[in-house]
Amino acid sequence: MDLKTTNMNKTISRRRLIVCAWIGAAVVVIGELIVGSFAFLWPRKTQGKGEKIFVAGKVRDFKVGEVIYFRKEKTFIKKLEGGFLAFSAVCPHLNCVVTWNEMLKKFECPCHGAKFDPNGEVIEGPPPRPLDLYKLQIVDEKLVVDTASPMVRKNFDPSQIVKG
Repeated sequence: MDLKTTNMNKTISRRRLIVCAWIGAAVVVIGELIVGSFAFLWPRKTQGKGEKIFVAGKVRDFKVGEVIYFRKEKTFIKKLEGGFLAFSAVCPHLNCVVTWNEMLKKFECPCHGAKFDPNGEVIEGPPPRPLDLYKLQIVDEKLVVDTASPMVRKNFDPSQIVKG
């Protein structure tokens, strides 16, 4: 009998197979935990997805201090004393959709507990920047919002308010 033939017929024991399977499963689980942790901690970049323009309504239909959510467009419109702001409802941290808490007068992210003030600035949590703004225009007494390219900002500036 040839030495090469005996090496080819060598079988693995049942115990050794189970140990290898457990080690492989542990490696997969640890790898998923590491990748998942980095994905959670690393903020995502914004992505414009083509032309998306919608009419939010007539200027006179909005009340001062009111925040209206447009679900399909993932957009908040806020009426201020001097005009309007159009916020992206997508959190700049993990792309979760934030909600407006009317009682506390702040935006809240359900994914990681971030909180934003009424002007979209971070007051609590891990987001790297305020909520993005959308370009807003008043055409024929109607609010027209362009969601194609969110405006990334560092903080609130009164010049961001669209007079109307």
